[in-house]
Amino acid sequence: MTSLWLALAVGLPLAVKAPDPADVKPGWLGFGMFLALAVATVLLWLSMRRQLKKVRFEEEPLPDSSHEPEAAPEKPAAPTP
Repeated sequence: MTSLWLALAVGLPLAVKAPDPADVKPGWLGFGMFLALAVATVLLWLSMRRQLKKVRFEEEPLPDSSHEPEAAPEKPAAPTP
């Protein structure tokens, strides 16, 4: 079984040939996909901006230090044996 894995590990990379660099060129399909991704990103950004404008947020004022601090919670009674 290990000889099969060894044969695949050594022989498979030799069998797979990369395309000739002269044959690989940017094409219209790649440009179209890039353009579609750019348009989708802009549309999502505009939608998020519109949704964030709808949010109404009021920040609560910070408590003054002149108020008395809240009482500390009482410790539970120790169990009796």
